[in-house]
Amino acid sequence: MSAGHLVVDLGRVLFRFDHAHRLGQLARACGLPPERVDALLWGSGFSADCDQGRYASAEQVRVHIRATAGFGGTDDELDSAWCSAYSPDPAVVEIVERHRTGRVCAVFTNNGPLEEEVLTRRHPDLFAGFDRVLFSHRLGHRKPDPAAFAAVADRLGAAGHDIVFIDDSPANVAAARTAGWRAIHFRGQHDLVRELAAEQGGRPGGPVLLPSPVGARHWCDGRIRTVFTPASESRTGC
Repeated sequence: MSAGHLVVDLGRVLFRFDHAHRLGQLARACGLPPERVDALLWGSGFSADCDQGRYASAEQVRVHIRATAGFGGTDDELDSAWCSAYSPDPAVVEIVERHRTGRVCAVFTNNGPLEEEVLTRRHPDLFAGFDRVLFSHRLGHRKPDPAAFAAVADRLGAAGHDIVFIDDSPANVAAARTAGWRAIHFRGQHDLVRELAAEQGGRPGGPVLLPSPVGARHWCDGRIRTVFTPASESRTGC
């Protein structure tokens, strides 16, 4: 039987993720080498603390970044630099939407209050497609901590066997399976389509349909328009 809840990771699944690009943006703004920015804001444990809710608001996160790394720009410039690692992947969003029929659909991400404020503000149509948006800072725990999975199941009111979870991290996938969830290790669009079809009782050996690069979701015009092509005809690197 197909699970009633579909829970999806954000970074490297729904959103492409480029930490090096973010470091470059912050380094230029702070006048520091990227390695120094990485050490101050990630190596120090600050980012993980944000993810676990030790900073109560986006403003507290901004204050710490300014004090620690010397960021002197506006709040909007800081928000843009901090979240520049993230860009939506319309093809993956479309795949998730095509396999969510009849399910509760949720985002479950290791991120803090600044990412939540900025990403949901800048991509409202994307997040509006989900019934629940669960950022780890609100849970008080990060993946792969078992307490994070327990908190999500509790908020969804769902038993583990009724949750399908998609994540790019092998550690997070293993933790989800230990919690009794059905977990899919995200490796790319083709594998995701096949595994979701198999989970829903489909035939994974059949043709795989992926969103065409030309017909990917256009959020800006307020409408959804998608064109599908067989996987054998889809292009890579577009």
